Amino acid sequence: MGFKSVLTVIGADAKKVFVWVASPKGQAVIHTGEAVAEAIDPGLTGLINLSETYMQEIIKTEALAAAAGAQTGTGVQKSAAVVSAVTPAVIAYAKEAGLPTPTADQISKASDAMVAFLNSLAATL
Repeated sequence: MGFKSVLTVIGADAKKVFVWVASPKGQAVIHTGEAVAEAIDPGLTGLINLSETYMQEIIKTEALAAAAGAQTGTGVQKSAAVVSAVTPAVIAYAKEAGLPTPTADQISKASDAMVAFLNSLAATL
């Protein structure tokens, strides 16, 4: 599934997603998962924060497109908007972690992977 698939699912019912994420149950699930990951490897904190940045940008971009009535047929534009928004955070994370500066292609592929992850969760919401 591509960027358009998850964004269509999320945008079509963005309110439901936001309500669940903000709910006590949603927050408990998110915080528990983060706490477990950080307890296993405290070095994951930066990566967890970067993942949250990606998810927030994906959801925000789709919600804006849905509100503008431009959800369909704009996958490439929405993907570019997300990549543009997260690039500074990705580069900062790489620098902080002592990693080589990622290329635009690597950042785009990471974005596609996050969308695929959200696609796998979308059916459960």
